[in-house]
Amino acid sequence: MGKKKSPTKKKTSKIDLPKSIKEDSQDKIAPYPAKALDKNLQKLLTKEEREKMEENLSKIEKYLSDIGIVDMKVDVEKLIITIPFEYEEFTFLSHVVISTEWILIKTSIYEIEPGKLNQQALLNLFSEILKGNFLLNSVVYSLDPENKSVWAQADVPCSADFESFKLSYFSIIFAIDYFMKNISPKLQMRLKSTIEKDELKNSTSHLYI
Repeated sequence: MGKKKSPTKKKTSKIDLPKSIKEDSQDKIAPYPAKALDKNLQKLLTKEEREKMEENLSKIEKYLSDIGIVDMKVDVEKLIITIPFEYEEFTFLSHVVISTEWILIKTSIYEIEPGKLNQQALLNLFSEILKGNFLLNSVVYSLDPENKSVWAQADVPCSADFESFKLSYFSIIFAIDYFMKNISPKLQMRLKSTIEKDELKNSTSHLYI
């Protein structure tokens, strides 16, 4: 693979870390579709595969803790970690999903409310996020199958070491920042939090299953 480019016009020093990240991590940031397994899919796993995925879940939980994440909800049965990803004044719903070979980091950054965007507005949104995919490095925008949210996602092999995982996790910041500064203002879209902390603590209905 060729040498990766840094995201266009981004300077790490100007990026504000989520409040749940330790302040001393900022100088170490570098710019860089999946669901949790449902019960039927889990039945297809061998005992060895299930045990390996649970080991990976524990490893990623430790990685997140080492990064400085202090607020997360771990679902061992569904092999998913849910995090309230704080950036500026917003809190975004973020999932770290464990599959057999991949760690899937997904953060909902814009909810598409039914009837709020007409067909042309949706086409404009899709056009802008595709342009963002071209410009950004190692993180992409995606749309869930239900057309409910625009997500920022980064996929990491389960074999990734701590440093590789950390770089991929922090790449989500650049996707959020780009969306806030280059897409939502252009399309006159009002950004808001996609989850509240109380909702995360008291309910499992937010899980993207």
